[in-house]
Amino acid sequence: MTTVPLSVVIPTYRDGKALARALSSIACQTWQPAEIIVVDDAGNDDTCSKFLPAFADLPVKLVTLEQNVGPGGARNAGISASSKPYIAFLDADDEWHSEKVERQMKVMLAPRRPAFSAHLKSFSNQDWSLPSPEQISEFSRWEILLKNPASISTVIIRRDSIHHLFPKWYAGEDYAFVAANLLSGIASLRMNLALARADKPAFGASGLSARMFAMQLGEMRTHRLLAREGLIRMPEYLLLIPWTLIKFARRLMLHRFRARRSSPSQNA
Repeated sequence: MTTVPLSVVIPTYRDGKALARALSSIACQTWQPAEIIVVDDAGNDDTCSKFLPAFADLPVKLVTLEQNVGPGGARNAGISASSKPYIAFLDADDEWHSEKVERQMKVMLAPRRPAFSAHLKSFSNQDWSLPSPEQISEFSRWEILLKNPASISTVIIRRDSIHHLFPKWYAGEDYAFVAANLLSGIASLRMNLALARADKPAFGASGLSARMFAMQLGEMRTHRLLAREGLIRMPEYLLLIPWTLIKFARRLMLHRFRARRSSPSQNA
């Protein structure tokens, strides 16, 4: 079994069986990470004590936080506790394809050696479908500004290339991490195949209006952070404000339309 110099950071907060599912997907990897850091974000439940013993063969390191700091703060704690030159992130409610680490680390260790790589993610437990040969592309600047170009569970980054940690707000913190580091100028590549998936629908398919508002606020905070750090120009920032508001209005309209269609007819 090939082991690679990779630390996997998994934040968890009362995730129960979802955490076991995520760890099972790591146990099935064709290439194994050298270190797995599970960060218990002050869940104060039996998630870790109940499910971690089943994965005693994995190199799991448990970090227990005394105060809840949210997923961004928990990932930062995992980064601080990591010891390997490459870091991957896996949300407790996601899982990886069995070839994720092998395929992505081959890209990270190739002669071109990007400092950041990501791939696609599927939803609703969609069946795995891996094209061959896989396509490699680059991230464009406006793609980064207009939306989160990489789900955090798809990211591997070289530890010494992390210029910006996760902010401590509770929604959109992953977008801020991805955008700030990509716009810092580190070499990056994207693999156009889905090596991660969630068992829930994509955001907006069935989300609550309150959650949508939180994501909208996180996106606007991200753009403000990028402007404050000098990663985007002021004209770009001013253009992004109406863009995000238009996106939010569209999401809200679609959510309400779906809610009406799924509710029982009043005339039935």
